[in-house]
This record gives sequence, structure tokens and C-alpha cells, in this order.
Amino acid sequence: MNLSCSYASAPKRRSCNTEYVSGMFGIDPDIGPNVIARGVGVDYRPGRIVLFAGPSGSGKSSLLREALKQAPDSASLSASYDDRRAIIDTLGPDARAAAGCLSVCGLSEAMAMLRSPGELSDGQRYRYALARCLAGGSETIAADEWCATLDQVTARVISHNVRKLADSRGIGFLLAGTREDIIDDLKPDIIVRCRGGGAVDVRECSADLPRGPISFRDGLEIRPGKLADWPYFAKWHYRGRGLGPVRRVEVLHHGDEKVGICIFGCVALANASRNRIFGLDGRMSSDQARTINRNFACISRFVLDPRYRGAGIGGWFLDRACRSAPWPWIELISEMANLVPFYRVAGFVRAGRQPRKSRMRQTGQGPGHGCWGKSNWTAASYAEYRKRTRRSRPAYCIRDNR
Repeated sequence: MNLSCSYASAPKRRSCNTEYVSGMFGIDPDIGPNVIARGVGVDYRPGRIVLFAGPSGSGKSSLLREALKQAPDSASLSASYDDRRAIIDTLGPDARAAAGCLSVCGLSEAMAMLRSPGELSDGQRYRYALARCLAGGSETIAADEWCATLDQVTARVISHNVRKLADSRGIGFLLAGTREDIIDDLKPDIIVRCRGGGAVDVRECSADLPRGPISFRDGLEIRPGKLADWPYFAKWHYRGRGLGPVRRVEVLHHGDEKVGICIFGCVALANASRNRIFGLDGRMSSDQARTINRNFACISRFVLDPRYRGAGIGGWFLDRACRSAPWPWIELISEMANLVPFYRVAGFVRAGRQPRKSRMRQTGQGPGHGCWGKSNWTAASYAEYRKRTRRSRPAYCIRDNR
């Protein structure tokens, strides 16, 4: 790209006031054009990120618009959509493809997929806007005032996600903004720094900012949790009300803030997928039940604060939580795994689907107290859950944790 940009000054009607200011400071009222840049070379191509940086009024937005004229097949990111449909309906008729598109942008939670754009948070709207551009198949995505309205954590996570999209899908990004705190996570290939008055510096910085995990991951810590930690995270989970017997709880902290939870629960003693994999015949003796309970646990809940989604933190957390668990085999039975293969990052392998209207039973049989831990199920809530999930056929995933 070769970028040149200037604006002719609008003619001014002379007045007593303009003559007063011109005379006091020795300024010619006809001050000439406002030059933003002349002949600025930018080595842009799809798969690269160009960040136009600088203070307000320095001309970065003008240069971004000029760059857009030279970028083929481009789309501008807008975080505002006047659409009353659920966002899963706005990305095409294929639900699996739409869910996958939302997932790579950090919007993999089921409840968010059922909301309209106006019901999303600021950070979710940014993610949704990215998904809209991805679904449109554009080679270049442009955004002015990049992450200007977002908090620091959300801005860093979304910037890190954009870097991943550029690398994995070959999409180019032309971004303009004033924030400097996102550069370590955005890792732009080129920074065009506008200083005003026609002064523009272009710096190639791909080698200076090597790829890696999000900048604050070293500040994340996994600590043992307890059942009382669950209510804080329940609002972000589509099965937030009922919770079966609990065997272990791990909580992810960012400083003093709780940002994720992983709950290990009891496996169903009768499980068709497990029987097929391990050669069991389905008849359950007490010795077999004890063997299963010693060797198997399941992920009954896994939730990450929405601000932290889309930056590889979830897979890293799930993997580390499983590594510290004492069971040789860990199961993950998830309906979301049918739409989004998130389990692979944490070392799980999909091994089938559960039958509809499953009669799988746990010791303790759902409501009340199981033999390994307490449950907050009531008879009424368990019956409601069974009714709501009668058409569910979740994926069965398993991890060799030996």
C-alpha cells in the first residue's frame, strides 16, 4: 500500500472574531490543506495485522479509510446491529457452521447464542461483530477505535483472538486505536504511528512480538475450590440450577478474582459408550461399580468468565485441572461438544454420543446425597432437568489421564 491523505481546508467566512485571532497570532486565514501523510508505504497483505496508532486527532482514522480503499474484499467491523433475531440465526442456516464461527470468536456459550445482538455485553458484541465478518468471508476486516470502549481484560483477550484468526485463517486486519496496552496481545505485524502534522512512522514488528499465550497467563492460578464457589459461576452455564454429587472443585483465579471453575463429579455407572470402549457387558456388579468409581470421574461443570473466552485460556485451564486429578480416566459428556470441538485442546477424544432418553444412573440417583459427595438436586429440579433434556444426545468424550 502507498498511503497519502490530506484534506483541503474549508473556506472560512471572515468576521471580526476571525480577524482578531488571525491578527493576534499572525495566522493567514487561508491556512492551506491539512496533510495527514504523503507516500507512506505499508507492506500489507491478508494474514497480516496493521495497527494505526496515535493520539486523538493525529489522523489514524483517515489513514485507515485510505488503506481500506486499497484493500480488496474488505469489511468494516461494527459492534452495533439492529437485529432482533438470535445471533445463531444471523450467521446462515447451518447451525453447526454458525456455532463454529461464534466459537472461534469466543462466543461458544449456549445462552449467548440465543440472545439478540442488543442483549449482548460490549465485549460480546465485539466478538459477534468479528463472527459476522468471518461469516461473510472477507479477506480483510477493518475497525476504527479498536477496543476503545472495553475493559482491559476484554480488550486483551479479543486482541489475542484476532491474532489467532490472522494466523490460522489468513485474514488481514486493519485497525486504528489509541490503546497501547493491547499491543503485546494483538502482536501487529506493522505499527503505523501517526504523530500529527504529516509525521508518520512505520515499523515492522513481527519479529519483535513472537507468538505465544496471552500476556497475563502467568498471572493465572488454579486453586482448590469448594461447592460454595459454584453459585457465582452458575449464571454463565445453561445448566446452572442443578448440580449432582461433587468429587473435586478447581477454581481459576486472576489475581484475587475468580474467573473459572472446573467441577469433577460422579460418572454414570451404566454408560453405553464406556461399555463399548472398555468391553463391559452392561451388567453391573458391586465389584465393577467400585472399580469404575475408583478409575473414572466426569467433568460435571466447566465455566469460564465470558471476558476470558476465545484466548485459549479455557483449554489450558481444563487440561491443568485434569492433570492434577487423581483418576486415570476422565469423562466429558457435553451437548456443546457436538457443535464445537473445544475438548480436543484439553486432551479429550470424542468416542460417541449418548442415547436419547438415557436411563443412566448414579449412586445416589441424582436427587439427594450420593456416596461421593453432596448434591443440590431436589426431586422437582431433577424431574424438570430430565424433561428439558429428553431430546438431548450429548457427545461422549474421554481423556486418558494416566
